Amino acid sequence: MRGFISSLLLFFLISPAGATGDSLNYLTLKDTIFITLGPQGDNMFTHHIAPKQTLYSLAAFYGLSLSDLYLYNPELRTQGVKVGQGVRVPIPNRAIIRYKTDEVTDQSHIPVCYVVRKGDTMYRISKQFFRMPIDTIRVRNGLPDTNLKTGQALQIGWMSVSGIADTLRFVQGGALWQRSYDLGQRFEYQTDGKKEIAQSGVATWQKDRVYAEQELFILHRSAALNSIVALTNPMSRKTVYVQVIGRIPPNFDGSIIAVVTPTVAEMLGVIDPKFFVRVRYFK
Repeated sequence: MRGFISSLLLFFLISPAGATGDSLNYLTLKDTIFITLGPQGDNMFTHHIAPKQTLYSLAAFYGLSLSDLYLYNPELRTQGVKVGQGVRVPIPNRAIIRYKTDEVTDQSHIPVCYVVRKGDTMYRISKQFFRMPIDTIRVRNGLPDTNLKTGQALQIGWMSVSGIADTLRFVQGGALWQRSYDLGQRFEYQTDGKKEIAQSGVATWQKDRVYAEQELFILHRSAALNSIVALTNPMSRKTVYVQVIGRIPPNFDGSIIAVVTPTVAEMLGVIDPKFFVRVRYFK
């Protein structure tokens, strides 16, 4: 019976429904969360938009900000979204219930399944990705052994149809702040044998430009390319860690000390195209 369920889940993976949830709910009891591993190591789920669902409410349902959705779906900034369109959503491990309790029922929770990629092993999935015993996953999916096939759906656990609380993410504020936190760890590793440079001045952001994938970027005149820079807005007291991807173009105003993405500007809490910022980096 368990093997049949595993095959049935694989069938639905290949033949997905037209929408996730309905016009009143973002998840319903008929849904299944199929996750794959994203390029940044995130558990990614594709939510298919149903009628009357909005991006803003969708983001809030999954414990994200609208900027977080744009991070994983940069095309949505300019193109908007249509009914049936897939929107990539990160699912934190803390939102996945790995072991059933009395509170986890078929009336409140739905299955979470991991889709096997080429090269995956049962050991890697159980120990590295989800920190579960191998036999727990094997028995739960009715498997006679640990052999896997690419595209196979393994039920890992369950998730509430009520959504994901922001507190279930490692860093509150969503995926973008998690990314900033990770970059901040790299920032601290840059200190060895280098001098810290502090600047204060005017920064700007490009409203009409769309960036792909990782959006915590900055253009700077002298910080090393690919290094990490700390940006602080003294008005909001927010600090965001970003990566230097290029130099400020020569046609820009010479008083500009940094050019950031719209995502970074939003995280810093700025609205105006030019704003005061403090910059720290190592050289």
